[in-house]
Amino acid sequence: MYGVKRLGEWLLQKGKITREQLEEALALQRVSGKRLGETLIEMGYITHDDYYEAQAEQWECPYEPLHEASLAQAHQVRHWVGMGDAARFMIVPLREENGALWIATADPNNVEMLDYLRQTTGKVIRVAFSPTERIVRAIARLYSTHEDPEKSDEDAQELEASDIDIPEDVTQLEQIVHQVPVVRLVNGILLEAVERGASDIHFEPLEHRMQVRLRIDGVLYGVRTIPRSLQASVTARVKLMAEMDIAERRRPQDGRFTFKSGEGKIDARVSSLPTVFGERVVVRLLNRDNVLKTLDQLGMPPVVEQGLTQLASKPWGMILVTGPTGSGKSTTLYALLQQIKSERRNILTCEDPVEFTIEGIGQSQVNERAGLTFSSQLRAMLRQDPDVVLVGEIRDTETAEIACRAAMTGHLVLSTLHTNDSTSAPARMMDMGIPPFLINSALIGVLAQRLVRRLCERCKEPTTITDPATTALWGGAPVEAYRAVGCSECGNIGYKGRVGLYELFVLSDPVRRLIAQNAGGDAIRAAAPQGTLYTIQHDALQKVRDGVTTIEEVLSQIQIDQSVSLAA
Repeated sequence: MYGVKRLGEWLLQKGKITREQLEEALALQRVSGKRLGETLIEMGYITHDDYYEAQAEQWECPYEPLHEASLAQAHQVRHWVGMGDAARFMIVPLREENGALWIATADPNNVEMLDYLRQTTGKVIRVAFSPTERIVRAIARLYSTHEDPEKSDEDAQELEASDIDIPEDVTQLEQIVHQVPVVRLVNGILLEAVERGASDIHFEPLEHRMQVRLRIDGVLYGVRTIPRSLQASVTARVKLMAEMDIAERRRPQDGRFTFKSGEGKIDARVSSLPTVFGERVVVRLLNRDNVLKTLDQLGMPPVVEQGLTQLASKPWGMILVTGPTGSGKSTTLYALLQQIKSERRNILTCEDPVEFTIEGIGQSQVNERAGLTFSSQLRAMLRQDPDVVLVGEIRDTETAEIACRAAMTGHLVLSTLHTNDSTSAPARMMDMGIPPFLINSALIGVLAQRLVRRLCERCKEPTTITDPATTALWGGAPVEAYRAVGCSECGNIGYKGRVGLYELFVLSDPVRRLIAQNAGGDAIRAAAPQGTLYTIQHDALQKVRDGVTTIEEVLSQIQIDQSVSLAA
């Protein structure tokens, strides 16, 4: 892209960086393999806007940051470009100027888009460059009825005449859900959810309205309300997209669909549940970029990452990842699989469901309705000559026993288990009826994890923790840390994204002797030899001190033993 003038040269000419900074970034880039612009941003030498301005220079067009002032003007000209065309071409109408229509786009040389706009608008088209992520955010805000109350009222009025609360005629309902206002409303909610980094969208029917909430970084936020008159149409529209039966409202249903966002695709899993005031629908958004990460992108302490990698390099044994639902266990397992996969290893998985496919790995999905359970699938997989087997979750005694025996007979077995910490895993397996000798023969290590919100890098502020009950965790002295503030970058929340807290437990001979005596998790934790247990509280307190998260976030997710401190 930088054929006219390379990025580094342009930044030097504009005085954005020094020659020493460029050489330092180029050296790091050769090691990391990342793009130069991304490397310079991570090193703090340039801002995102500096990078985007350089890209605009290469396109020989202005840079458009799409700030509030731009969007205020855009509302006046959005009638020239419908939401469907905006999403199709990833463009944002900006303003009219001397008879020309200005648009923001990430691809200023898209001839098809330019010709189409000239024909449909009859105007001269002028282009400005803006990155894809800001285009997506602007489309979500510009075309969202939540951002335009006047348009929301128009949609409501247009639909109230035809919308029938729980129509009996399915044909009529199918016609309604294809109407432009309904499509625009649902698409706007989807785009807003993606733009804000939501993992789930909740459509919740109440007595007089429907509430829409987004789960962002593990916390639910109300984003809008939908009139009762539109409830049936919106619910049916989502179900239709997920290929669910819109006529069936008395039983829970599941479905899925895929939609495009920017340059990528988002997989959406949909679940409906009948309630007193109508069907409740939850849409889980699955972004491949967020799930398919490498181990070094997860924020593991080096000692945990190295220990886990060493365990996964063994030819046989069982490694368990534990934690509550939504703690990132699947993401960790996917990262581990990508690290250990090779042409010399046959890796098979049994999942419920398969969230994302990984090239070079044989993935299968359970189907309990068809009698294909974890245990039956695991038995079949072991006849496929695997080297590594991933079992999505150990739910019952039969699956646990088969997995243990597989680990004893020359296979590396990866799976998840629901326990509060790593040292409780052996006791949990004994509770499921697995004999201690089988656990000792199979289990080689346990990784426990939680997710906490990550402080926004743009607005976090230094603070000093002085509360004696809290400083005692570090040895008693005041602790320099950071606090959440809130800015436009993080939606005034103060946090952006999440990071894992990790605990790694490697089984040793003293621990195996305790397991043989049916010992509980506390006894095992107390007896774990030095170097075999890196605790989650150690990782958590270190991340607070490093400004990755806050002590409030940590205390909301884990219980910290006051008797064990992290020395200053």
